[in-house]
Amino acid sequence: MTETEPCDWSEMTPDMLLAHMAGLAILQKKITKALDGAKRQYLRTHDADSPKENAVFAGLDAATVLVKRDGEGYYKVDDPLAYADFLSHYGLDCEGQPAVITVNYPTPNAMGERFLERLIREHGGEIPDGVKYQPGRSGGVTVTLGKGIAEHAFDSAELSRLAIEAAV
Repeated sequence: MTETEPCDWSEMTPDMLLAHMAGLAILQKKITKALDGAKRQYLRTHDADSPKENAVFAGLDAATVLVKRDGEGYYKVDDPLAYADFLSHYGLDCEGQPAVITVNYPTPNAMGERFLERLIREHGGEIPDGVKYQPGRSGGVTVTLGKGIAEHAFDSAELSRLAIEAAV
């Protein structure tokens, strides 16, 4: 057991560990749903102009609650090539300067994995400017609850016991 892991998972049988992961995933979903509901209720009487408030839990100053203001939206180019085609098609300029430039750009085949692997291999493993190695994503454990399982009426004492055991 470490400071970051209050429960000694290594003492559990594989079936117990699987059951705990499922139970904790159920709790996480129920807690998220409950917290989202509480936040929606809070927003009925508070807005971004409301002062932050301290939340007391079990006699302790446990949290600060603050309503954040919506961020300002803005326009952003998400496809520069499509935008350049648009600007070029309409002959638009930008503050008296051309709105598009001509650049060297690799073909889709030249950007493909097979070509890049061969190119790098043929050049002694040297990675060309503008190319980077993209590692695969890390593996891990995923817990996917069965359909409707989080809404099932589980014994709250059993879920509470599980949460206490895992967190204390």
